[in-house]
Amino acid sequence: PQMILDDFIISVFLNCVAYEQFYADSSNHITSYVAFMGCLLKHEDDAAFLNEKGIIENYFGSGVEVSQIFKVIGKDIVFHVSESYLAEVFEGVNEYTSKGCHVHCAEFLHTHFDTPWTCLSSCAALTLLILTVFQAFFAGYAYFRPPKDK
Repeated sequence: PQMILDDFIISVFLNCVAYEQFYADSSNHITSYVAFMGCLLKHEDDAAFLNEKGIIENYFGSGVEVSQIFKVIGKDIVFHVSESYLAEVFEGVNEYTSKGCHVHCAEFLHTHFDTPWTCLSSCAALTLLILTVFQAFFAGYAYFRPPKDK
């Protein structure tokens, strides 16, 4: 379900995290969720992406505020990830991001192909480069193996 982020839900998160941190017998579901959201929402773009996909509904205005709120709430959280109900998700994300090719590929695409025009111009340049290589190959082939006269 979609999570609505406003002043009320933030106070609920703060109180639930405080309760789970204070009482050892309580579950750490809210604490795990807040820590997970804090890991997901590192930048303003992350909050905008989750808002665009319908995962969160932001009533704070900017994505910077959303990421800052989860950083503040999760700043002093103490819990064991391995005992969390999100342990498999944390492990999967860590495993995925530990493989360098995923990170480098995403970073390259984010840096160099941020608009459709850059992607289109890069495809056009690559096509021209391939055609130039073909032209050079066939010119060299025609020079070294001229057609035989009949």
